[in-house]
Amino acid sequence: MPRSAPLMAGLSRGRFMSFRAVAMTVGAAAVLTACAGGGVTQVRDPIRAVMSADALMFVSFDTDGNLSITREELETGIPREWARADANSDGNLSPIEFQNWSNLVLGGSQMGPYRLDFDRNVDNTITRDEFETEVRGRFSDYDQDSSGALSRSEFVRLLGQARPPTVQRPPPGMPQR
Repeated sequence: MPRSAPLMAGLSRGRFMSFRAVAMTVGAAAVLTACAGGGVTQVRDPIRAVMSADALMFVSFDTDGNLSITREELETGIPREWARADANSDGNLSPIEFQNWSNLVLGGSQMGPYRLDFDRNVDNTITRDEFETEVRGRFSDYDQDSSGALSRSEFVRLLGQARPPTVQRPPPGMPQR
């Protein structure tokens, strides 16, 4: 008695052939998938570098496409970002406006910089001065070689090599300690 006899007992010959064709097709698809994948899982090197979300904003300031952001490009980019962030044009960023801007420009609120990085006097409102002070300060923090321009490599940090903490900048109008 062939091995398929018990199976065929409950199926007509046509239905069995149809079942067999489906089984063969599924088997062939599995074999092709295994072959296409190389059959061996390749081990990938772990990610060893990270980039802060504010780098996304700075990269957008590169108006001449030379892959470097100069102070002049920074000063052109700041008002553009302020206008994008201050959706109601009232001269202040509410927490909701900051959140919307952060989601749009920085890739989300979990990436940083955070609202309180900008709102130095913690009054729940970010003024244009606070915004500009923080963006300029971050530019300076990234400018490792003090060249006045940011190259792509200055945005990348190796894991375990965190960027030094941002210098606590006083609110605009307050003296530096």
